[in-house]
Amino acid sequence: MKNFPFLLVFTLLTFFARAQYFQTGQDPASIRWRQISTENFQLIYPDYYEEQAQVLAQKLEKVYNYASYSLHHKPKTISILLHTQTVQSNGLVAYAPKRSEFYTTPNQAIYPLDWLEQLAVHEFRHVVQIDKVNSEMPGIIKLLLGEQGTALVFGAYLPWWFIEGDAVVTETALSNFGRGRFPSFLMEHRAQLVENGKYSYDKAYLGSYRNFVPNHYNLGYYLVANTRERYGSGVWEKVVPRVGKKPLSFTPFNSALKKETGFKKVGLYNSIFDSLATVWQSEDLKYKVKAFISLTNKPHTYTDYTFAHQLDNQKTIAYKTGLNQIPAFVMIDLNGQETIIHQPGVIFDESVNVEGDWMTWSEHLPNLRWSHSGFSLLRLLNVNTGQKIHFTPEFKAFAPAISPDLKRLAVVEADFSSNYYLTIYEIPDGKKRFRVQTVENNYLLSPAWENDSTILCVMLTDHGKRLVRFHLGSGKYEQLANIELGDIKHLRVKNEVLYFVASLSGKDAIYQFDLKSHDINRLYEPRFGAAYPDIDDKGNLIFSDYTADGYRLISIKNVSREPIELVERETYPLAKKMATQEMGIPDLSVSDTIRFQSETYRKPAHLLNFHSWAPVFVDPYRYEFAPGVSILSQNILGTAETVLGYKWDLSEKTGQVYASYIYKGWYPVLDFEVSSGKRASQYNQITEYIQNGNVVSRDTTLKRFTWNETQLSAAIKLPLNITRGSFYRLLQPEVGYEYTLTKASESTPSAYPVGDYHSMSYRLYFHQLLRQSYQDVWPNFGIILDASYYHSPFGSNYSGSELGGHGVLYLPGFLANHGIKLYAGAQDRSTGDHYSYSDIIRFPRGWARVSTKQLSLVGIDYKLPLVNPDLSIWGLTYIRRINTSVFYDYAFLSRYLFQEGHIVGTYNQNISSFGVEVIGDMNFLRFYAPVQIGVRATYLPEIQHYSFDFLISVNFNSL
Repeated sequence: MKNFPFLLVFTLLTFFARAQYFQTGQDPASIRWRQISTENFQLIYPDYYEEQAQVLAQKLEKVYNYASYSLHHKPKTISILLHTQTVQSNGLVAYAPKRSEFYTTPNQAIYPLDWLEQLAVHEFRHVVQIDKVNSEMPGIIKLLLGEQGTALVFGAYLPWWFIEGDAVVTETALSNFGRGRFPSFLMEHRAQLVENGKYSYDKAYLGSYRNFVPNHYNLGYYLVANTRERYGSGVWEKVVPRVGKKPLSFTPFNSALKKETGFKKVGLYNSIFDSLATVWQSEDLKYKVKAFISLTNKPHTYTDYTFAHQLDNQKTIAYKTGLNQIPAFVMIDLNGQETIIHQPGVIFDESVNVEGDWMTWSEHLPNLRWSHSGFSLLRLLNVNTGQKIHFTPEFKAFAPAISPDLKRLAVVEADFSSNYYLTIYEIPDGKKRFRVQTVENNYLLSPAWENDSTILCVMLTDHGKRLVRFHLGSGKYEQLANIELGDIKHLRVKNEVLYFVASLSGKDAIYQFDLKSHDINRLYEPRFGAAYPDIDDKGNLIFSDYTADGYRLISIKNVSREPIELVERETYPLAKKMATQEMGIPDLSVSDTIRFQSETYRKPAHLLNFHSWAPVFVDPYRYEFAPGVSILSQNILGTAETVLGYKWDLSEKTGQVYASYIYKGWYPVLDFEVSSGKRASQYNQITEYIQNGNVVSRDTTLKRFTWNETQLSAAIKLPLNITRGSFYRLLQPEVGYEYTLTKASESTPSAYPVGDYHSMSYRLYFHQLLRQSYQDVWPNFGIILDASYYHSPFGSNYSGSELGGHGVLYLPGFLANHGIKLYAGAQDRSTGDHYSYSDIIRFPRGWARVSTKQLSLVGIDYKLPLVNPDLSIWGLTYIRRINTSVFYDYAFLSRYLFQEGHIVGTYNQNISSFGVEVIGDMNFLRFYAPVQIGVRATYLPEIQHYSFDFLISVNFNSL
């Protein structure tokens, strides 16, 4: 345990280095930006989004007092950047630099509330949380670290289940909806506790490779809400300030929680979930299971079967996802045997439909360059003939549905200005045939064809979700039932009857709506949750039934019909209790008479935004830190990053000033870096003592010398995202230039080379990687190619040249989740006057690097998950998985022969190594970012030598 404090400091400092630039990507360079400044918000948005930004500004100001009430804190003004061209639905708050980002496109799985209102409440609650921590922090930390100090304390001490759970509680309490009244959100823990029992706190929070674990949003809602129910609305208002006040305390969150509730985190979790388990297990005993036929075999690990459709009485199609395989469409026979028919790309939520022999879905296509832009690709597949059709719609398109005549495709569309449409495209050419928008621009969900001239949809209104019918001839629409059914989704029409899922009873149950009589009946009340109903040719009900092991497919004959009037409405008492602890539900209606002043947001004027600094030099790109100082800048648009600082080299005992600037706002990325200062090294000085003309003795002393060095580099690269289908693809050409100027100082030896060096580099990188399942150690197939060329075409000193490249091929292993990695690389290097380029390819593991003229290497690794222990050791370490791999490397080296400092020839040498690595995926001190720690044992047969290396890496992508 002697090195444990060092490990903690290393992890936190690495987190600090990594977190300097929390980048979500860039918007297209063509966007012209505007801004609105209100009392509490600055909105930054594209100029075409003016009207929507005005509405959002009013709603944010109304949310301000309500969402800050229970934490008793009024945060300072924050900037909100609106990403309007992305096809993703998201929102976030970050604090280095301080800002929030709203992704304005709604998804098909949202709860019954306007998407921008959801973002306004949920994301603003995060603003309140982090600003409250910042307001309580000692001034010395903010003085030393700037905004990064707040981000570090907030992320290191507040568990993510609290951060997100508190926001989910707020969105639930400040509306009539929210995820706290969303059965599909609530059912996962219920099923787990009833069927699998309670997991340990560490497993429930940090996850598992063995079992499915609901995420920290779900966990957080139950913990935060039940704690407020037990100990009052002010409990968290008393806990959060201590995190800010006592940032140097080892466990400020735990200490405050213990004081207010009598429990620390683990005890509180156990107390709450023991109580929930008792209630849920008791309720489960009252559930009467109906007779059913299982269409799928029981999986070995968590697996979901969704969007089921029976082709005939022999085969069923479904979309299969799980912990141990990548998503795929499968064909299932009567024995439960499966055949993969297609592996799609990234599918949007609720965007799969089957009609006859045809499947259709909407796939996410990323923009070639801009992360905050993208497209929808509508795909169709005939499951019997294999025929494929695809076309790109005009706008972002979701939830495609094939018409009964198989000639048209209905989709829900959203344009960049948040206008929502129901659009009809022709098959197969993709020609637009019809488009309609509601008077109030309502968002539409789950379209289903009633017949060739009418389409049924779910419409999002101010009062929740409602069923509506659209008439394609006139474009008019009508509401089918003015009744509150909760969350409505998964529409399917069969024989003039609409089947759908609704949450009226507190569970996602299956209902039917008779399109002639307008009678509504409940057909199936699930144990935990049901989804995606379909009716086969015999009238049997087929659907996805949720269990702790995922959605299974079942079929029920002779379903009973229970009139809607007899269905007992769920009141969600926990959500209701949370609502009573707040100011009430804010009225988010907007006034036509209120208009905020807007102005142009000039990009050149906002390139610099210095937000953080530190009494240590941090290189956020190389994940390095050293003695010195740093000043960091990132603009709100995420297009410009700057580092200024002074770095002290401990080994050389010299210092250098440093500056870097990266600009990502144009199609190519521009990267500049400059440093200047002293450098130092040593040489052996030999003193000869001569008597009578003969050398009688020699003294060798180590002499330190310094010189002045200035380095400047510039690079231009073009990252092109060419992802398609189930493969992630990136192509990136790059050209670089580096200039080095060395000048002698008083101690510099006369033989030391001074002058200038000019170097040019050219690189081409490409990867194509198959999507991985959660349990895969590597992709089952993938290619990485990386080629580079360096030379020094001009300057007073010549650095030689180097040409090389390497590649990686991933293949599946012998068993599921195992992986094979093949590596090959070669390089040819010529030496310069005094310097030569660094290696392009790696060296055999275990061998120390030596200078070579030519180097070729092949290597093979076989990696497999050894065990998934889900083991917690006293809260210090949680081990989720232990992987092991065996490897072999073989290299051919051509090396120079030197005589009196001159090259006189070359000689060849072959070296190899083989060994084993054992690496654990674990979390330390319940910090959410997982750490990989392990050991590598290597044997070098040419010199019969064993060596051992310590391996460590931190994965921040999970944050």
